[in-house]
This record gives sequence, C-alpha cells and structure tokens, in this order.
Amino acid sequence: MSKEGKHHYIPVFYLKQWAGPDRRICEFSKPYDRVTARRVFPDATAYVHGLNRIPGLPPHEADFLESYFFKLTDDLGAKALQILLSGAPTLNFSPKIKSGWSRFIASLMMRNPEMVQRSVLAAKALYEQSLAELQGDYAKHRNPTDPPTYEEYAALRSPNTAGRGGAILLQKIIDNPDLGNRINNKRWTVLKAQSPELTLLTSDRPVLITNGLAYEHSQLILPISPFHVFFAVYTADTERYIEHVYAKGQMIQQVNERVALQARKYVYGLSDVHFNFVATRLGKKYTATPLDEMTLPMPGASPSSKK
Repeated sequence: MSKEGKHHYIPVFYLKQWAGPDRRICEFSKPYDRVTARRVFPDATAYVHGLNRIPGLPPHEADFLESYFFKLTDDLGAKALQILLSGAPTLNFSPKIKSGWSRFIASLMMRNPEMVQRSVLAAKALYEQSLAELQGDYAKHRNPTDPPTYEEYAALRSPNTAGRGGAILLQKIIDNPDLGNRINNKRWTVLKAQSPELTLLTSDRPVLITNGLAYEHSQLILPISPFHVFFAVYTADTERYIEHVYAKGQMIQQVNERVALQARKYVYGLSDVHFNFVATRLGKKYTATPLDEMTLPMPGASPSSKK
C-alpha cells in the first residue's frame, strides 16, 4: 500500500450522502469495455495515492495542499452541507461558511487528477520558458559560495519547481476572488425530490454549469444527496423557473443526464437501479464546467476560458 495516503478528489463526507443501510454507495465505472456496478465504502473510491503531494520536499511542504488547503476546504464544505440539508426554510450561513461552500464547489472543478496534472504541466512550461533568463540572472549575481549553476542552486533551495508551481496554481484558481464572488452572489436554494423513487446521481465531475457563470440566466447545479440538489442562480425569475420544472418531476432526469455524461471514470448512486441509464452515458466526456476547457493561467493571473 502506498505511504502517500489516499487523496480523495471527491471528498468522503460528500459521497457519504449516497450511502445505504450498509454504509456503502453504488459505484458505476467502466474499467474495460463495459460498465460495472459495485457497492463500496465512500473512502474506497475517487482517490489517487499521493495525488496532491509534491515530491522532493520536506513533509510539511510536500503535503501542504492535501493536509492543510483541502482539509480546510472540506471542513468548511461539510459544515455548509449540513445547513443545506437541514431543511430549514432559510439558509443561514456565516460569511466564512458561505465562502467555504463556494470554495468547495470550485475545488470540485479543479482537484481531479486531470486538472492537477494540467496545473503541473503549466507550471513546468512556465519554468522552462523562464530558465534561460533565470540562468543569466543567477550567473550575474552568484556569490562565490553558491553552486556553479542555477539548476544546482534550485535543486538545493527550491526543489521540484514545477510541482510547487502547480500547487500554487491550483490554490489560486480555487481561491480566485472573481470565481468565488460569482458563486457567493447568486441566489442559493435547495430542492428536494418529491418521490423517493426518483433519486439523484453524482459523479467525479458533479458540478453542472449552464450558460457559464457570468450571465443573467447562468445556473450552477450540484447534487448534494440522492434526494437534494443545490442550485445557484442570479435572478428570481430563473429560480422560479427551476422550481417549476423541478416540481413537474423533469429536473432530476436532466440533472442525472448531465452528471452521467460528463463523468470521466465514476458515477455514484444510492443503488444500481440506474444501471442501464448510466451504462449508455458514462464516459461520453461531456464538458463539465468552463474550467475544463480553460487555458491555465500562470501563477498570479486570473483564469480565463477559451472562446
């Protein structure tokens, strides 16, 4: 077993909402040429050993992203989820918890293995583009006691530059003020399934975004249990429209459609009742969110999407 630990890109506290009496969830996957379903504990899926670890650094630095940043993100996300599932007529969040939920949503878009790898590659490309300038500057200002080359100096003082840069880039995008404010400033509501027979799915790409995030009719949707779905919209008209469609029993099918289509590896449900539905959709790789297609910025810049 890896000593690097399970780094869950879909957190356990979130997946637990789909657990049955056996404390397991139904995991749909397609390891080969056909979809399979199995019951697993939430801790036993949607993870990669050492996904967020930066090799070559001291332990407290190597594990910062997982042990501090995502731990804080998930702690606040779990507290917000309790409020969302409470059934209270009014969602009363402290500013810290509300911003924590927005950060948690942003993290679900960015912490999957594909985006982690893209951030490391973007940081590596930036380092390689800057290397000649760094070498020249180092040669000009090097002290007699310093190593003869910049590469040797960096290996001693700042090993794994690409890994460090990738971690910084992930944090900056997840904590991007513009992204967080767009989610915070929407109207938030939770809708509950009218019938226990109609249950919601989730997946390794659970955040659904329609019409982007910046427009009047933009919608952000996240299943938060088999019977509850979180919506964030800008206008009361859009909110009423969603509530109308949901009341007619049409919304759950539409949400499940998108959740399954945009999944990369896993879809999750309360049971295998959705097997045929998932089997014809899993792996289609429908674009999940605008961040799936964005050009990753350099550290310090704001994210932007391809047109």
